[in-house]
Amino acid sequence: KGLLLTESVHSLRADKYLNAAKIPIAEVMGLAENPGRINVGFDNFQAGFDMTTMLLASGKRRIIYFGSMSDVRDEQRYLGYCRAMESAGLAVGRIAPNKVSSVSIGTGMMTLARQMYADMDGILCTNDDLAVGVLQECLASGISVPQELAIAGFHGLEIGQIVSPRLASVLTPRFEMGKVATEILIKKIKGLPTIEKVDLHYRLSMGETI
Repeated sequence: KGLLLTESVHSLRADKYLNAAKIPIAEVMGLAENPGRINVGFDNFQAGFDMTTMLLASGKRRIIYFGSMSDVRDEQRYLGYCRAMESAGLAVGRIAPNKVSSVSIGTGMMTLARQMYADMDGILCTNDDLAVGVLQECLASGISVPQELAIAGFHGLEIGQIVSPRLASVLTPRFEMGKVATEILIKKIKGLPTIEKVDLHYRLSMGETI
């Protein structure tokens, strides 16, 4: 038996039960600094930093971060964004509704952002659902993308690749994370030697919205 989880940070109670299970456990999506279990993922902090840097390189200066549930991965991406903005001597801005993300939530966040940050010229979203909602609102409101407003998301979801203009995104290896973590789990269950931490990295796509 083995267990595959999509989070590496748990409550004390959950950790207690996981440790008591005495079975191999793999955690995917994020990379823990000191993983006590199998860990397969990518660096969310660096991904947030790199995508923000790409937005800055395109000439944008008033970039706002759109978060969602403020979970660990979202927070790491936000901190990466903050590092890039502060390194450029620029102010940060954030909207985080603490709701499960969706296209409609992204649309609503864009409406709010236009009131809070009227001078914004770029938005980095914690996922593509929000980014597509932002793009829809821009198209409906006559905001030129990327000339007036650049938009970037996370994960390279299909919905972001079929919209027009095609969404810029951090392309994350979601399928590979599950595959590699499962292969490691199987080796652990069989008692075979194996590595326990794997960084699968990510790629940046400018799409047509930067």
